[in-house]
Amino acid sequence: MKFTVANLIAALIFGLFAPPPTQAQTGRIYRIGMVRPPTAEWQPYVESFRAAMRDLGYVEGSNLILDLRTPDLDTLRLPKLVDELVALKPDVLVAHEKTAQVMRAKTTSIPIVLTNALDPVTAGLAQSLRRPGLNVTGSAQLHDLLPAKHIDIMREILPRLARVGQFVDTTQSTCKAVEEAARQAARSVGVVLVPYYVANRAEIERAFSQMEKEPPDVLLPCPSAVLANHRDLLFENAVRLRVPFTSFVVANVPKGVLFAYAANLHEMYRRAAKYVDRMLKGATPGDLPIEQPTRFELVINMKTARTLGITIPPTVLLCRPYASSNAEPGAPGIA
Repeated sequence: MKFTVANLIAALIFGLFAPPPTQAQTGRIYRIGMVRPPTAEWQPYVESFRAAMRDLGYVEGSNLILDLRTPDLDTLRLPKLVDELVALKPDVLVAHEKTAQVMRAKTTSIPIVLTNALDPVTAGLAQSLRRPGLNVTGSAQLHDLLPAKHIDIMREILPRLARVGQFVDTTQSTCKAVEEAARQAARSVGVVLVPYYVANRAEIERAFSQMEKEPPDVLLPCPSAVLANHRDLLFENAVRLRVPFTSFVVANVPKGVLFAYAANLHEMYRRAAKYVDRMLKGATPGDLPIEQPTRFELVINMKTARTLGITIPPTVLLCRPYASSNAEPGAPGIA
């Protein structure tokens, strides 16, 4: 075929306006289903996930659909929301541990990525961290690390610490493992752990009535939906009884919580995006090890400290004592 000037011009025009080769080859729109924790302060972490997905080349409205659901403090809605997402046949589901358990009960074929978990093995989401073996993988800040760190920080702030109270949600399997880890950590430093077993608002109220007779020095709750749904009751009574709380979640540190120490959640949500990317490229979740975070945050609530007449020592404000062999502490925050 003779190659004329007209052919050359046509080829140049086609080259200018033709889609990039990769886009032309795939043309695929991926669908991700996510259940966000119920309270609004978690939205910035969802935005971190979105930003990480954009960095990886996934743009909502172009080649990505993110179906986002939230139970809005009504845990009874969770199975229905998961049913809605599964019915959409997403490429990947994304959630924290409690919701992932519901997802796993609904589907064993759709990959599930954990944004955060305390013990995926105990929760029935993985056979092991190194090789999950099921359709779930992602990130986990393990229960055996956090209670010991919290008690270390408590003792730094309250040198005469003798009794640590702990709300244990009996509806959540991993709370039992958190309780045992806290008990061992307390025993190792000569502190008594006092558990308060709860499953609903009435039992939380009853626990606070028991505390009026012999209050603990501090409260270390197990992260759970039941406790999150009644956090107004927790924090109001904590201030009333002058018993400070700690928290495993740094998303929000309201009045009543003295400090929060936990993994950097922005980083965990960004890591979740990288897991999703690998799922979309064909990786099998059961073959991808579950990661543990390497960066932790300490947030001190100075308003609560002042209300309760507690002085925060400089060593805690500098966050020096809390690095471990696999954890690089983040800069402490002041709330």
